Amino acid sequence: MIVHCTRKLAAKLPDVSKAPLSDANPLGSWHANLYIIDRRQCVMFCHDRTRFVLFVPGLKKNDFAHLDFWFADLFANTMLKLGYGTTLIERALGHVDALHFDTACDRSVQGTMNAVKWQDLDALLLDVPNVMDLPLYSVSARLNERPIRIKGIKKRESLWPDRAMRELIGALD
Repeated sequence: MIVHCTRKLAAKLPDVSKAPLSDANPLGSWHANLYIIDRRQCVMFCHDRTRFVLFVPGLKKNDFAHLDFWFADLFANTMLKLGYGTTLIERALGHVDALHFDTACDRSVQGTMNAVKWQDLDALLLDVPNVMDLPLYSVSARLNERPIRIKGIKKRESLWPDRAMRELIGALD
């Protein structure tokens, strides 16, 4: 799977391509950004088409070499928290393979990630003294249960990341 990452995150990762990578994975590609919250390194992943978000707080230097593990674990458990059936979860995880990183980012996806961080995540952080006190899987689930506006959809319509990801996974072979 291809993850398009920001320069901040690319500096932390061991192997990042400067040239855009192409991906034939039917699940599609993702974007990722590094945020520093409460002096902790946090990574947010956002699926390009569905805008499904995964948030990983408190990563340490060694954790960046194992982002594949964190991604797969968080993706599976977030789907579980959202009530996806085991068939859908297994189908989705069957398409999750090794993460490959490049720095070719899409401004629309980055805008979605920033909006999620500034509006939804910062609102959740008001209730806890430290980002590490957030419940890991519940936060990612909650960040996907909201409507968003993205470039290319009609003015009065919204995209619901939870529903869009369900439909995408349901359509996979």
